[in-house]
Amino acid sequence: MYTPAIKRFQQRRILWLPIVSSVFVLLLTVYPVQSYSRPEESRAVILVYHNVAEDTSPATSVTPDAFRQHMEYLADNGYTVWPLYKTLVFLASGKRVPPKTVVVTFDDAYRSVYTEAFPVLKEKNWPFTVFVTTKYINDEHGHYMTWNQLREMERAGAQIGNHTVSHPYMIRQRKGENRFRWQDRMTGEIEDAQKKLIDEGLKPIRVLAYPYGEYSWPLRELVAGLGYYALGQQSGAISWQSDFHALPRFPVTTGYDSLDDFALKVTTKNLPVQVLAPEDGVLDARTEIPELTLQLKSGDYDKSGFTCYASGQGKIQFEWLNQPETVVAVRANKAIKPGRTKYNCTAPAKREANEYYWFSFLWMKPQADGSWYSD
Repeated sequence: MYTPAIKRFQQRRILWLPIVSSVFVLLLTVYPVQSYSRPEESRAVILVYHNVAEDTSPATSVTPDAFRQHMEYLADNGYTVWPLYKTLVFLASGKRVPPKTVVVTFDDAYRSVYTEAFPVLKEKNWPFTVFVTTKYINDEHGHYMTWNQLREMERAGAQIGNHTVSHPYMIRQRKGENRFRWQDRMTGEIEDAQKKLIDEGLKPIRVLAYPYGEYSWPLRELVAGLGYYALGQQSGAISWQSDFHALPRFPVTTGYDSLDDFALKVTTKNLPVQVLAPEDGVLDARTEIPELTLQLKSGDYDKSGFTCYASGQGKIQFEWLNQPETVVAVRANKAIKPGRTKYNCTAPAKREANEYYWFSFLWMKPQADGSWYSD
């Protein structure tokens, strides 16, 4: 039952191989590889914040006090904060990163990041990345940074990343828009944003943060063809085994920002899995309980503790499909609602107490009439 999905993956991998190979060679000129070993313990956790403020939506914010506590926790517990681009290049090429590596990122370039988070990070001389939606900056919306503030942060060690021109729902085709016009529009959203960042005197890294964390297989292929790494907002850690065009990050927001929650996030390891089906998480409106089929790879985790959860449902059902138990089908307990839903699968580490291997998969479901939800 998995052959068609695997076959399509292999065909597409072959199609994009020349492009990806060229990008890989270019990257090696920037960060020469000294070791091609791929130790399981070489991994990193990427954090994503949005607003750092008291008076903004809790769903996309943490307070300045909470943010400072998070950074103090990293400093007090031996974590290494690395630049995003260097971390991705090292892991993609099989080169080791330091133990307990964490990357700090911010989406949307809200002004509160400049006023509240930047001083904390500058004080510690830590790198971080801000993903910029260029239209928001250019139109001088009051809640966002200015070009001068972005340039100041870059001079102080920040990296600037691509968050498109207008922050669209990238997986969606407009009414009457065919696949080719959609591709042209998305290419413009990415490449025009990159050009604008350069024109403003910045040195943007070639990394895209998907708006709303949403991506599909066609979008992932497009981004790979343009030579970008890409980040979502599904939870988890990254390693050399990760998909570098759909990388997980741990969102940090009010309600999920206690020090206990934060400690769990930064100690997480990536659960090594291959998604056998479906190709991506974009659903038909009629789908009620989508099924995710995973193949678990070997790792230093306790498979007997494998558990999965769905947004708003808690623990959900799963079934092993083969012997030995490596292929698993995961399903929600009841119909998922329109909008974004995550299946999170975890397994405890064998050697470390209170540490978990983690994998997250994002579903995107339209409204019952086929129209798309809004945020």
